[in-house]
Amino acid sequence: MAPELERTTGTTGVNRIVASTFGVKLVSDVPERLCRHGLRPWIDGKRRRRIDRIRASRLLFIHVPKNAGTSICDRLYGAQMKHCSALYYARVAPDLLALPSFALVRDPVDRFLSAFRYARAGGTRHRTISEPFRGRYGSFRSIDDAIEHLASARSPFDVDHVFRPQSWYLLDARGRPAVDRLIPYERIGEIGRRLGREELDSLPEWNRSGETGERPTARQLDFLCRFYEADFALRLQAVTGIAAPQRAAGRAPAPVPSLAG
Repeated sequence: MAPELERTTGTTGVNRIVASTFGVKLVSDVPERLCRHGLRPWIDGKRRRRIDRIRASRLLFIHVPKNAGTSICDRLYGAQMKHCSALYYARVAPDLLALPSFALVRDPVDRFLSAFRYARAGGTRHRTISEPFRGRYGSFRSIDDAIEHLASARSPFDVDHVFRPQSWYLLDARGRPAVDRLIPYERIGEIGRRLGREELDSLPEWNRSGETGERPTARQLDFLCRFYEADFALRLQAVTGIAAPQRAAGRAPAPVPSLAG
């Protein structure tokens, strides 16, 4: 049985006005935007309860979208957790970063293809794409359409969570991984043993998007390698344990947009 998920209705009505005021499309991104300006946002009861669940579990898992995190959150916290970044936790609940922590890191190209399929389908029966992005993503005809969307984005807040770099969630203000352990996505079956948490053994799969057989061309791969450059560095560290040279969080080389947020 799938975990109970909050319905994804998107940002509409008054919330859309609030989001626009802060330069984001999703009202849930307002706290992230404020954190990136060095401010501590006010958080509502739902967010406080999520933070309390993490404290109670004594283990911080940063849930990067399209990295098989829904079942982990269900086992650890007994609830859906939002896709919150390390910078967010550093501002609203810095004590969480002192807990043992981990994240899954996926091959950036495989993750992009999964996000592309998920976005074009509008999500899955368990979770849908947020309303501000649903129409455009549903009109994607090819990988080029998704790449054009990424290339034209001025900020991470201009794209849905599924397309944002993994580094956007996982790096601290100095461009270093904010979690203790980076675990390769395909090693998800080893999480329970690695962390000494039996509840993370035999995890089910939710929100899995169907295969389409589409593969990126050499030109498209070149863009993805530049756009997700910091993610490839995280992936290398997850697989080998060797840290790549540090770079500022969210920074990427020209001509790809920086998505600095």
